[in-house]
Amino acid sequence: MKETWRLVRRVIEDGDVVLEVVDARDPEATRSKEAEALAERLGKRLLVVLNKADLVSREFLEKWKAFFESAGMRVVYISAKYRRGTRRLLVSIRELAPRIPVTVVVVGYPNVGKSTIINYLKGRYVAPTSPKPGWTRGEQLVRAKSWLVVLDTPGIVKTPSTGDLALDVIRGLVDPGTVDDPVPYAYALLKRVLTYNPNALRETYGVVSDVENALEEIGRAKRKLLKGGRVNIDEAARIVLRDWVTGKLRYSHPPPNV
Repeated sequence: MKETWRLVRRVIEDGDVVLEVVDARDPEATRSKEAEALAERLGKRLLVVLNKADLVSREFLEKWKAFFESAGMRVVYISAKYRRGTRRLLVSIRELAPRIPVTVVVVGYPNVGKSTIINYLKGRYVAPTSPKPGWTRGEQLVRAKSWLVVLDTPGIVKTPSTGDLALDVIRGLVDPGTVDDPVPYAYALLKRVLTYNPNALRETYGVVSDVENALEEIGRAKRKLLKGGRVNIDEAARIVLRDWVTGKLRYSHPPPNV
């Protein structure tokens, strides 16, 4: 963890404006108050970017925007994947810039879309993107526009396990492809998802089930069967974890006090 935060600090030190990218499905769970405090201590201007806005209703996005603004924070919501709201992102960066050209850095938990945003700001595909946590390597400053310089290495925020298995998944601490036992993580994630979107299983997998039987039903729907017709529960669990990362599982966590 010390090495992680050393790198995050170095990235933030290199920028004028810090873009903290969070998942619009669950902004509070995917924001890093430690990174926000570090940016403030270093005198950097912070812009909260609610990414994956295509997965959430406009109503929820506006509520979260109001929530962050009530705390005195600048915020914009976008879908970097589909280039929605990205012009507003550029306008906000320019308005926050303490000088021109301005250097922008991107920080946040794994899988929130940092590399996709970096690629957009640079104007061409350069940085690798992958759902695997911690994929990006290397460091390079790129002049994207006459007034904009982008550091193409994101500050990847990682923390120790929270003790909440669902949060560990949401914060990118769990790799669906390599985790030894995906089942407890998948159950915890589904419980959280169904709390805020009771129709999630039907929308994503075409099944109706309670949490206890969800992996069984998902495995059958996806035809992940072992010999004898038994469901491969481990593979069903990995599907659930991957579907969170790729945006197929949806829910909208409301702001505090809403």
